[in-house]
Amino acid sequence: MQALHNLLTLGRVSNLPTVWSNCLAAWVVNRYASSTDLLDLQGKEGDLLPPWEPLLWLMCGASLVYLAGCTLNDAFDQEFDKRHNPQRPIPSGATSARTVWVIGFVELGLGIFVLLQLCQVDWVWLLLLVLVILLYDAIHKKWKGSVWLMGSCRFFLWLTAASAADPQIASLTFSWAGIIALYVVGISLFARGETTKDTSSKKFPIPLLFGPFVFAVYLLLAATQSPVPAATLACMCGALVSGRLVLFGFRNVKSGKSGGIGKGVSLLLAGIAAGDAAAAGLLFPTMGWACLSCVPIALLLQKRFAAT
Repeated sequence: MQALHNLLTLGRVSNLPTVWSNCLAAWVVNRYASSTDLLDLQGKEGDLLPPWEPLLWLMCGASLVYLAGCTLNDAFDQEFDKRHNPQRPIPSGATSARTVWVIGFVELGLGIFVLLQLCQVDWVWLLLLVLVILLYDAIHKKWKGSVWLMGSCRFFLWLTAASAADPQIASLTFSWAGIIALYVVGISLFARGETTKDTSSKKFPIPLLFGPFVFAVYLLLAATQSPVPAATLACMCGALVSGRLVLFGFRNVKSGKSGGIGKGVSLLLAGIAAGDAAAAGLLFPTMGWACLSCVPIALLLQKRFAAT
């Protein structure tokens, strides 16, 4: 059981629900972005539900790639963790560095296989995702600009998942992928202070963190045809939860209390799923609620496994 706990700790599994919501939202947005039939759904979503088996494989493959990225992050950061995070599996002696390297690359290989062979994602987006993950792991402690690489990981994850629904990426898909990516950049800017204990004012991340809320409201107001009430409700609930988590997260980051930054960053990470809910909910309410359900799951897992 301890070995399993170490494996889950390495993979930062508390963030997996946000990977699942990324997959669901990206699939739905790219599948239905240009569709008009959803405007006349009125409770008939059951006839248009996407195939669950491919979606489950998509979430499985993306989860493996995410776990690989987090696991290899510990392998790359082992010297840094010896000085600053001695509780991590490698410096604490719970897991050997060689084992972590092997596990990480096995997870990565399996994830790539699942996504390519069982989900038929576009290999170009997947290749870019893998390259950005490895580049981030290798240099993020050496380059302050690596926060943009972190955001790029979510951007290419969105596009990879979207390509499983349709190889042609819609403009709305690119827009939402960019909004979620910038949100993650904002989180990363705050996360820097988790180790340094820096709670100084950082105004730049604020508009990035409110991006999902603002973009969802914009889409609702700019719609040429009023979305069905169920879509409006699902979208606005996702947007409002996203905004509330940003406020709570920012309050914790600025509180100056012990552990406040870590708690704040964890709330912001769970908020990724709320942004996904706003994106999916406007086009397919059921999927919006599915994404939103990932928020409490992430918060629950955070009580057992650190999100950062």
